[in-house]
Amino acid sequence: MDKIKFGTDGWRAKIAKDFTFQSLSHVTLAAATVMKRRLPDRKKIYVGYDRRFLSQDFAKTVAIIFSKMGYEVAISASAMPTPVYSWCSKNDPKAVGAVVITASHNPPEWNGFKFKEIFGCSALPETTEAFEREILSMAVSDDLVPDLDIFDDLIRQSKITLVDPMSDYLSAVKKLVDVDAIRKALFRVGLDTMFGSGSGHLANLLESLNVHVEPIHFSANPGFEGIPPEPAEINLHELSSLVKKNTLICGLATDGDADRLGAIDEYGCYFTTQKILSVVYWHMLTHHGKSWSIARSASTTKMVDLIAERNGQDCFETPVGFKYIAEKIIEGKAQIGGEESGGIGIVDHIPERDSFLTALLLLEAMALTQKSLSEMYEDLCKSFRPYEFIRLDLHVSNEVMDRTMKRLVKDAPSEWNGRPVASLSTLDGYKFYMKDGSWLLIRPSGTEPIFRIYAEAESTQACQKIIESAKTFVERS
Repeated sequence: MDKIKFGTDGWRAKIAKDFTFQSLSHVTLAAATVMKRRLPDRKKIYVGYDRRFLSQDFAKTVAIIFSKMGYEVAISASAMPTPVYSWCSKNDPKAVGAVVITASHNPPEWNGFKFKEIFGCSALPETTEAFEREILSMAVSDDLVPDLDIFDDLIRQSKITLVDPMSDYLSAVKKLVDVDAIRKALFRVGLDTMFGSGSGHLANLLESLNVHVEPIHFSANPGFEGIPPEPAEINLHELSSLVKKNTLICGLATDGDADRLGAIDEYGCYFTTQKILSVVYWHMLTHHGKSWSIARSASTTKMVDLIAERNGQDCFETPVGFKYIAEKIIEGKAQIGGEESGGIGIVDHIPERDSFLTALLLLEAMALTQKSLSEMYEDLCKSFRPYEFIRLDLHVSNEVMDRTMKRLVKDAPSEWNGRPVASLSTLDGYKFYMKDGSWLLIRPSGTEPIFRIYAEAESTQACQKIIESAKTFVERS
């Protein structure tokens, strides 16, 4: 099979087109074969799934194939957040890892296969490359697709076990924060779980800490009401209205598999993922007393660089994809990491995005400072410098994309909107660091003809001008 490529976090494709029971069976067998060679003494695999169309049946397919390969299979009895399985992978010494059937924040017609390694993170590049090589070496055959009717037989034979690791996971998460401070704060929050696998679970966690929760989009709806389950500003208008209408302290939002967190401040304004990471990193250094360096993706705020530098810590820039951040944490170079798309991982928990922990850390920070989200970030801007952020997804033809990339290679601009360029990074796309502290990143999508254009500067208006200059550059290529 030659179409299957793992991206920044797993393999994803459209259901019934490329994501089929046959293709999934080949990917699963390849993963099971590779991991059996790598970790022959580990005989257990966790299997989970989200609330997407056919996710449970796809997960059963994965479970049956791993069982046939001699593994003890622990499959969740219901849809659960991806970080739960990452936590299981790290904390069960028998486990070879975990497979999660999810397409995360993608539109409803997509599904995917995420593999979580024993470190508690997404499969590292060398692992996914091994999966891809194994897939290419396999013959295409319908015989690999198991009959789902044998799933119940394997349950009766105890070769596959239904599990519910949620309570153990939540106990571990709560140990990482000052739960008493959160309880005493009597917070009132809005919660949009975007019909995803965080629904119910996150509300229960917050309510157990005396947080009043007003939830929306928590029912099971594989179509997500036509809105991709991504907690980006464009998708959080209802949460914003809820916060303003009911005078809530903030709004929290999770994506389809609940590893990413989005937020709305007390005014109903989008509190960007860049601000979330900045506040949480500062909070860990200041209130938890952690001497932590940080890893961030190329599209992520420079504010954390400034926070790290002032505290005598290092900041590592990585390509986009949390697996690259995880590498830095596993290597011991960084102890916390985050990216622009949302989600934070820490060495004390898992080197993986976890929206539940990120939500608790934000509430803890507000409780300890007795300040709102916007007030905490304003304080950071006063201490360091103001930063706002904008991202534009620019749809172009393949021809325009090719011409733009060639132009960037041969004649990269020395200024953007009158701002001189101090340095250029090609770690992932083309990132221009300006002399005044602002930056611009232009990077092509790896799967479709889209340029992702990011800008960070002293104000939203300044960001918009930089974005417009980049857009003009692309369109005139």
